[in-house]
Amino acid sequence: MPRNTPNPDLNAILKHDLITHWLQNTTSLNSRLAKQTDLLDFIHGMKLCSVDDFKNLERADIMNWRDFMAKSKKEKPGLAIRSIKRKLSTISKFFEYLCDEGFVKSNIVLGVERPKLTANEGSTQAISDIQAKDLLDAPDPKTLKGKRDRAILATFLFHALRRSELCQLRIKDILEREGIKQLKIHGKGSKERYIPLHPVAIRRISEYLEAAGPQHANDKESAIFKSLSNNGKNSQKGLSPIAVYELVIRYGQKIGIDTSHFSPHSLRATAATNTLVHGEDIRKVQHWLGHASIQTTAMYDKRDHRPEDSPTYRVRY
Repeated sequence: MPRNTPNPDLNAILKHDLITHWLQNTTSLNSRLAKQTDLLDFIHGMKLCSVDDFKNLERADIMNWRDFMAKSKKEKPGLAIRSIKRKLSTISKFFEYLCDEGFVKSNIVLGVERPKLTANEGSTQAISDIQAKDLLDAPDPKTLKGKRDRAILATFLFHALRRSELCQLRIKDILEREGIKQLKIHGKGSKERYIPLHPVAIRRISEYLEAAGPQHANDKESAIFKSLSNNGKNSQKGLSPIAVYELVIRYGQKIGIDTSHFSPHSLRATAATNTLVHGEDIRKVQHWLGHASIQTTAMYDKRDHRPEDSPTYRVRY
């Protein structure tokens, strides 16, 4: 694991009717892209060269893949437990579909044990307030790239967005409602929510758009955060999720954060934890984060785990 076979032509496999029909059955764009990513990771990891190779897989292959995802490699740590569980679920649903189509005889993912989550495990580690402040000031405020990156980090840390939500933001999604500047967020399951813009984020986004020029700011369909061309100017493309990931990691390393378990989601966790520690109602935070379940939001609530709040300090003799 992985197998000693040639690298697969992932694009060619994706165009197979079985895969395109399975993906098209998912109405939410975000969910469809997530399924596609998980399926591509599986195909690449298993070195499958065609859709027919799914017929030759056995349950032991799935177990080896699960263990391979969890194992730390030299270049990066193993995947988080929640990521492994999600990928296994995606591949199980795909095999279920292949069974329904009569393409394979059984769903070999069924019965493969999922890794267990303990209490609060799997929730992304938040960074400290001091680290958050250092991160906000890490990019160079004098260059277009630095202004863009300062705006991105502020958008993450003051609004707790998912990476996909940030990448989907368009100029038209900055709007005024009831006299307050807000962001229109396109969340999971095609659900939309509105979040008031924090003053720091407003200032930084405005500085970035002003530096980028009126052509960018006036194009309502344009991505807010664009990639940069070789000459340092905005290109026509919005930043990809991978580019955003690399950007966050780079600035994290710059200020000395251990990036082995650090990602853009760490900034979402930081913002969520910060609001709860400062007394915000958990149901308001649930809506703010776009969580369907309050149990998911509760994983960011560390108030019962702070040493200074321990019952130890309530003991009197």
